[in-house]
Order: sequence, then structure tokens, then C-alpha cells
Amino acid sequence: MIVDVHGHFTQAPLKLHAFRAAQIARQNRPSKPDPQISDDEIREALEANMAQMDARGIDKVMFSPQASAMGHHFGSELISRYWTEVNNDLIKRACAMYPDRLIPVCQLPQTPGVGPENCLPELERCAAMGFVGCNVNPDVSGGVAPLTPSLGDRWWYPLWEKLVELDMPAMIHASATLNPALHVNGTHYINQDTAAVFELCDARVFQDFPALKLIIPHGGGAVAFQYNRYRALNVLRGKPRFEEVVSHLYFDLAVYDVDAIDFMLRKFGVDNVLYAAEMFGTGKAIDPETGRAFDDTIGMINAIDWLSEADRAKIFEGNARRLFSRVDW
Repeated sequence: MIVDVHGHFTQAPLKLHAFRAAQIARQNRPSKPDPQISDDEIREALEANMAQMDARGIDKVMFSPQASAMGHHFGSELISRYWTEVNNDLIKRACAMYPDRLIPVCQLPQTPGVGPENCLPELERCAAMGFVGCNVNPDVSGGVAPLTPSLGDRWWYPLWEKLVELDMPAMIHASATLNPALHVNGTHYINQDTAAVFELCDARVFQDFPALKLIIPHGGGAVAFQYNRYRALNVLRGKPRFEEVVSHLYFDLAVYDVDAIDFMLRKFGVDNVLYAAEMFGTGKAIDPETGRAFDDTIGMINAIDWLSEADRAKIFEGNARRLFSRVDW
């Protein structure tokens, strides 16, 4: 079985975007009307996903709302809650239509300046509906005031405590940024991924929550290539060995390059890396050198000759089974 742990509903029906536009236009009077999206419209939107999964041999995808559209930096706490509920309800419907292919992962109603306690009711609601994980935005305000505390700060502890209680993994996935100097996909995401690793490993998070399951997307940003920088920082400051602390984290393989995948596996180890393509995202473009989509990566993993069949089984399936205990595998 091949499990992709990083999928978004990037091709959601246009009525969802119409709902968001109306919500923005009426932000002074937040409401939650039904977007009126039919089952047929959901199936039509997912046709390309199903076809691509079949063509590549991907059996299951952890499926969540579009990350860049989570938009936590916009509007009030109530607007964020309504938008989150609409998106999570849509993901639930989509996964119910393809229960053998799509596994539901939720977004949270994060709001600038508001502690993550406000996310717990939605997390519990989604857990009761069969969701198996969530996405956590480490930069709730999009890079402007009020700035979001470090992931290593105790500010986040109510959320970490609830995730451990529910035995639910979280992917640390940024949304949009308001910083005009940063491209969302090319700069902002990778910066946030890299920062998340250091901030978590520089704090007491895994001492206080040893059972916490956190996944860093996009290969962990630049961490694999700056590995000894972080080792050196920990040595200089008398901190626990970086290689021991970072072993509490998990990394996905949405990096689209065989050399980078090889290097990641050598640095993080096969027990801490999960297959991901993040189809229909940045990597959907066709590589002019190969004629294949950048995110068509299963063959890259199979091409790494030092991996054993047991190693590949962990990357493609075993590690996901171990982390996502709430899935009825």
C-alpha cells in the first residue's frame, strides 16, 4: 500500500470560493450560510485526484482543506470558526464518498492574538466525525502583529495536550503570509518549515509531551542541509544533542528531487520519514527534463538503491500506520 500523508482539496468546487468572497464582503456581520455544494460537484472536483492516484499507484491520501486558503490572518475569531467549519464539513463529505481512498484531516479555527484553546472544540468535533489528524498554522497572523509565539512556547501547550489526549498527529503547515517580501510557496512555507523544527527542538516540548506526534512538511524545509548548524548550536549552548531531540519529529517527502530525498533519509532515518507528493500543489508542473510531473515521486524512492524493501515499506505505509492510529486501516 502507498499512503500519501499530505493532500489538500486544492480543486474544491467554485462555490466554496464564492462562500469565502461573500464572507469577506460581510465581515461586519459574520454568518455561516450553506455553500450549497452538491455531491455531484464534489465528485467532479475530485475526478482528477482519483485519476492521478490510480495512474501513480497511490492507495490512500490524508486529505485536508487547501492550506494557503486557511487564511487565519483574515477577519475575526468568528469568521475563522465559520470558515473552518465549512471547510472541514466539506472534507468530511468528500472522504465519505471515497472512504477507501481519502482519509480526513482538518484545519483549525486559529485567530491572531487568540490562544489555541479556541481550537479545541473544533478538534474534538472533527475527531468525533472520524478525522485522524489536523493541520496547525505556526504563523497565525501571517507575519504581522500580533506575532505568533514560537512553537516551543508554552502558549501552544493546550493544543499539544489535546493532541496527545486524542492520539492525533498534527502537520505543522503554514497558510498565507502578509509579508510582501515572501512568496507563499517558494519562500514562506519553506522558511516556516525550517523554523518549526528548530523552535520545537530548542524547547521543552518533547520533554513535556513525549507522545506528541508532529509532522513537518516539504522535507522539513532546509533542516537536512543545515543539520550540523543545529548540532553545533546545541553543543555551544549545552543543550541536549540535536540528533536526539529531532528524532521526535516526522518529515514528509514532498520535495520532488531524488537527491534531496536520499539526503533526507540519511539525515532523519527511514523511521521518521513518510511518503507525500502533495499532488496538485507546487509540484504539479511538468519537469522539462523528464516530461513527468515534479510531484510524480514514487519512482524516485524506488530508485534509491541502498533502501531495503523493509525500508520502503516503512516510508510508503508503515510509518503512516504507526502515526495515524485513529485510521481504520
